Amino acid sequence: MANDYKNGPAIPHLGHRQRIKERYLLNGFDSLDDKDLLELLLTFAIPRRDVYDLSRNLVHEFGSFEKVLSADSDELRFRTDLTEHTITLLKLVNDIRTKPFRIIEYRKEKLGSVKAAAEYCHRVLNKFDDEIVIEMFLDSEHYVTELTRVSTGSSDSAVIPIDNIVENAVKSRATRVTIAHNHPSGSSAPSSADIYATESLKSALRSRRIELTEHIIVAKGECTAIMHHQTVPIEDGIDLTTWRLP
Repeated sequence: MANDYKNGPAIPHLGHRQRIKERYLLNGFDSLDDKDLLELLLTFAIPRRDVYDLSRNLVHEFGSFEKVLSADSDELRFRTDLTEHTITLLKLVNDIRTKPFRIIEYRKEKLGSVKAAAEYCHRVLNKFDDEIVIEMFLDSEHYVTELTRVSTGSSDSAVIPIDNIVENAVKSRATRVTIAHNHPSGSSAPSSADIYATESLKSALRSRRIELTEHIIVAKGECTAIMHHQTVPIEDGIDLTTWRLP
């Protein structure tokens, strides 16, 4: 696979390196494709060697610029010949890129029932105008020990990133995971895509011996717990109702 060009040639693509630097400074991040973005980043870790082919091999191997950055350090060591210096830069940039995005204020409350979980998720997500997907890790007593934002979409859609959710849980050595996302402009009724994502995530987590306890959809006045087939009105004194697919 790709190597770090520790003993590689001089820089035959030096002109290309300079052009992508100029294009970035003039037109910004969106003016570069994944391969050029990674090439630009790698020039700071490997300034004296050509990284043109290396960047392209890495994007091909992992699938995208973002997937190279988010790859586990051990995976980068196993699948590439990158030095520790270069791996450190990639992981540092990924942490800088994702940490501010992921932070959401939360309290370490006990989610001991569907209603408690629904109300908790409603308090966290109801303030957002765009769809947000969050992942919560629970201890053996069902207390929230960590809450992470894993995706942000538009006002009417967000992708549930199954691989990222599983990776986060494995890294945190979680045994129980609850996920939630909001429908800012609609009802909490799950779509077929929501149900499919729930089953896919449940299976993926189970293969790592992690339990998916629930997937909750938050709307303005109600929440739906997909796995328990219950819709919870966010008002005192109203009983749970059972949702049905149309």
